Amino acid sequence: MGFRFQKRLSILPGVRVNFSKGGVSTSLGPRGADVNIGRSGVTTNAGIPGTGLSYRSKLGGHGGKLGILALIVGLGFWAFQHFAKIEKMIAPQASDIARIRPAQTPTAHAVQVAPALAPQTTASVRYVHRAGSVLRDSESLSGKSLKKEAKGAQVTLLESDGAWAKVQDGEIVGWMRLSVLGAVPPD
Repeated sequence: MGFRFQKRLSILPGVRVNFSKGGVSTSLGPRGADVNIGRSGVTTNAGIPGTGLSYRSKLGGHGGKLGILALIVGLGFWAFQHFAKIEKMIAPQASDIARIRPAQTPTAHAVQVAPALAPQTTASVRYVHRAGSVLRDSESLSGKSLKKEAKGAQVTLLESDGAWAKVQDGEIVGWMRLSVLGAVPPD
């Protein structure tokens, strides 16, 4: 029985240095869909998490194109799993924009917002139309879960803007997707 040694050191998100008995290598990309550069050359690795299925190919050989295709598919799968985090990095939230841009005072030339498009600010009763809908601490799918609401639960709508609604359920105030709320109780 031979001894093995392996240690991974994460330097940046998606960049790892691998130490083993065979030498040092570098992996680029998320685990399960990465490119490894080491002493034995460049290899691509792509796998489907939780299934045990994976594909590994050395670049430059006959399987190079298939390896690159498998890597692209693996990266797409990873991006699909982490969509909420990626969305938050790409599209700033309204609260982030308010922090970046100072409030502007209206001028004589300011355009008035049509009442139908203005954010709703009056409190009104709404009903949850989807079981397990999550009340979160921020306007984001990655926001901390405060409570899971049952279908038909009654909440007080405090304000709505875009895809999110600020609601109150008893003592808890948080954010829910506006698409799961309705003005009438569900069937």
